Amino acid sequence: MALTDDKALIEAFQSGDEFAFVSLYNRYKNPVYAFCVKMLGDRTLAQDVMQETFLRVYEYRDRLLNTSSFKSWVFTIARNQCLNQLRRAKRQVSLEGEEGSLEPHIPHGQVDAMEKSEQTAMVNHFLTELKEDYREVLILREYQNLSYEEIAAVTRSTLSAVKSRLFKARRKLAVYLAPIVQQQTKRKPVPVVPPAGGTPR
Repeated sequence: MALTDDKALIEAFQSGDEFAFVSLYNRYKNPVYAFCVKMLGDRTLAQDVMQETFLRVYEYRDRLLNTSSFKSWVFTIARNQCLNQLRRAKRQVSLEGEEGSLEPHIPHGQVDAMEKSEQTAMVNHFLTELKEDYREVLILREYQNLSYEEIAAVTRSTLSAVKSRLFKARRKLAVYLAPIVQQQTKRKPVPVVPPAGGTPR
């Protein structure tokens, strides 16, 4: 009988079933990759971190004591790998004496032409401007649909801390996006309503 649910797959994986690991990898690779992309803002690096995450899952499978917590566990590993990459990047910038811009920059004149993909890219850009502890809870909640309890487990925080960070992260992201939304609203053409009883000349 084919294994379909996480619990059965994880138990089989811990018992040495290589095909069960492949099934888990195929099931979780896209969510983990999406999380890494939004945390790091770099698709190539995110791909590397995703692969490293599953190498560690395979290597440390005996450390997973509760099979029901696999989802939290794999995101915890991915989160730690992302934070390591971000720390390395900060050290490199510090050594080179470079300073990143503290304010997000939107190239002037591009708002009118923004398509959905560009809007997504804009949101992703602003996500990278958030503090790491704000960014991770927002991504885990809004994009990965983890529960507050699962996010607390991944970030090793309390429920109240998770909720507080989420509130602050949403508020900060709204501040970043407000000028873009305002520009789009101002530039949206106003429909002309013909006067009653006839058409405009």
